[in-house]
Amino acid sequence: MKPIHSFKTLVWWSETDAAGIMHFSSIFKLCEWAEEDFIKKLTGKTFKEATAHRIIFPRVHASCDFIKPLYAHEEAKVNITSISLGKSSITWIFDVYNESRGYLAAKCKIVTVAVDRFQMKSVEIPKDIRDLLEKAGASNR
Repeated sequence: MKPIHSFKTLVWWSETDAAGIMHFSSIFKLCEWAEEDFIKKLTGKTFKEATAHRIIFPRVHASCDFIKPLYAHEEAKVNITSISLGKSSITWIFDVYNESRGYLAAKCKIVTVAVDRFQMKSVEIPKDIRDLLEKAGASNR
């Protein structure tokens, strides 16, 4: 199945442990970078610029299955394979590859929720954002 979006980057030494293997927390950074790159390509704006300034999308859940390592100075590719829209939540599914060695390194899931930044309460995903994500391949739950 073709990914919704792909993002490539280098694994920087500063993101690795003493063995030169990408630290588990840095895998989530790769996913966020892919998400940000996806929004930028869709809108020409940063995610913050593309959304109403009143609405923020904090992460409320993150999980990852680590399969094989990513090493310093090798190329990583992150595929956004699925975006699922709830009433107020967005579930992002990512496959992270070690492009230099040609294998799947991790499968990750991140859930964000639309929140009114002034009331700090969840709200429905704004229609313009929902429409944009649906047009790009997101599905509704």
